[in-house]
Amino acid sequence: MIRKKSIKWMALIIIVFAIGAYISDRWFQLMLIQGSSMEPVYHNLQLVVLEKDIETSSIGVGDVIAFWCDGFDTVLVKRVVALSGQKVAVCDSTLYIDGTPSKYYNTGIFTYAGLLAEPIALGKDEYIVIGDNVAESKDSRHEQVGIVEYQDIIGKILTKHD
Repeated sequence: MIRKKSIKWMALIIIVFAIGAYISDRWFQLMLIQGSSMEPVYHNLQLVVLEKDIETSSIGVGDVIAFWCDGFDTVLVKRVVALSGQKVAVCDSTLYIDGTPSKYYNTGIFTYAGLLAEPIALGKDEYIVIGDNVAESKDSRHEQVGIVEYQDIIGKILTKHD
């Protein structure tokens, strides 16, 4: 009797694990924020939910995405500030999207413009991303990150901040 119960429990555990792995691979995944680049919205060691089954049309300005960054050989989490077809620049310490100051960052906050010192026009399926903590963030202003392409996006953060 004990043996049959053990086998049933083991089978149940394997099935639950397999379903969880499938869901994590296809639709949703828990992700741990590491670092301070998204403070104060997301904090170091905060767990968030990542929606992985997304289309280009579901990504909007203000969304926070996770993407693969070849320049740092890791996954980064940043806020989308500009979409395909938009023109982006940092001028006079202010982020401009199509000539209008971004609503996500205060004017005069950018001490480093980097790649965005000159206007950049985004092509199809291209995005500009910036961390909320602009002083600490390595983002599209930096050569290692630059323009993020749709194919490198892993998913969109669903977890709401406090």
